[in-house]
Amino acid sequence: MKISIQFKDLQVTASDRQRIEDGIRLALTRFAPLIHGLTATISDENGPRGGVDKTCRLIVRLHAGTVVVNEQASAVMAAVTQAAERAARSVARIHQRAVDARQTVPNARRRRRVAPSASDRHGAPDPAEAAIS
Repeated sequence: MKISIQFKDLQVTASDRQRIEDGIRLALTRFAPLIHGLTATISDENGPRGGVDKTCRLIVRLHAGTVVVNEQASAVMAAVTQAAERAARSVARIHQRAVDARQTVPNARRRRRVAPSASDRHGAPDPAEAAIS
């Protein structure tokens, strides 16, 4: 799974960047085969003034579409964790819908036709039916 992380108006150390990437990867690792790419944009809306202003936006590109999640929190890791968990739930929901659709539609088409037996084709009664009557 390829993860691209962008920061806007925010200075982050290499270790914090690695923690952010690990948090996202941990939440979405079970869906890695479904994910084409992931872009995380993390920004600080108010700058140094503080408050609940750290925003994490995750854009997850899947085979079946795109999931976009926005979360705000007072700390960067809290925003990232919340966004990653929401993205994982959304991806799981999309995947489950696709699985359900595959399971219901093909089964209706796969009904096996039972070929009539030789006695049915010639109009003679089946010996099993004759024993029941």
